[in-house]
Amino acid sequence: MNESPIDPSDEAAPEPSTNADSEAPSDDQTAQQDAGSERLEEAFEEAAAEEAIADAAIEAALEETVAEAVEDAAAVEAASDAAIEESFEERVSDAVDAGLEGEALWEALRPAVDAALAELVATRQQEGRALAADIGAHRTRLVELAARLRQATAPLAEKFARRLTEKLDAFRGQPGFEPGRIAQEAALMADRLDVSEELVRLDTHLAHAGELVAASGAVGRKLDFVIQEIGRELNTIASKSQDAGVAALVIDAKAELERMREQAQNVE
Repeated sequence: MNESPIDPSDEAAPEPSTNADSEAPSDDQTAQQDAGSERLEEAFEEAAAEEAIADAAIEAALEETVAEAVEDAAAVEAASDAAIEESFEERVSDAVDAGLEGEALWEALRPAVDAALAELVATRQQEGRALAADIGAHRTRLVELAARLRQATAPLAEKFARRLTEKLDAFRGQPGFEPGRIAQEAALMADRLDVSEELVRLDTHLAHAGELVAASGAVGRKLDFVIQEIGRELNTIASKSQDAGVAALVIDAKAELERMREQAQNVE
């Protein structure tokens, strides 16, 4: 019996496995990945919540400390005022009981009046020193910001000219292209961006503010006027510069200036 030869094509060839099938994640793996992502998100949320709680606790502690300091200062001042008032009332009562009148009554009350006036002067001097120190600190911070503004605004004209040249490089050699016109526009923009005069006036106003803080007498109105001039120069610098970095510095300076203005309202 003759057997027919076997044709290799008749045998079922095994189907090649694809990489996609071998690399496709199973349902369990997908579930594990999703669970891992959820746990990671939960960890981030918990960390953010803990940070928020810590910040709130610190802020509350600071507010409580400031409030306690204010209350203690007010209590000390009230106790001092009460003691002076009680001493004065006692002297008046003793003088009246002694039947003193006219010049004799005044001489009996003079020590109490002198003590009260001395206490008033001492308190006002103490408050004045504290105000001067606080306003001076804000002015010092403004001087630092003014120096940073000078550094930040110095290269603005050059930066604009470079950006303008880069944008127009593609048009070089084209009909109507005028290199001289580019130089002219760059020069005009450099003049618009120049804030050197405003910076000089800003330095002058800050120096004047320092002189007023160190001076004696009633300087409240003058200080308020100088603060207004400082704010005007800062606004001009921000509008002329057209730069995000300069704008950020101006915002910091105006915030510091506002704190300075609030304290200046207490200066006569």
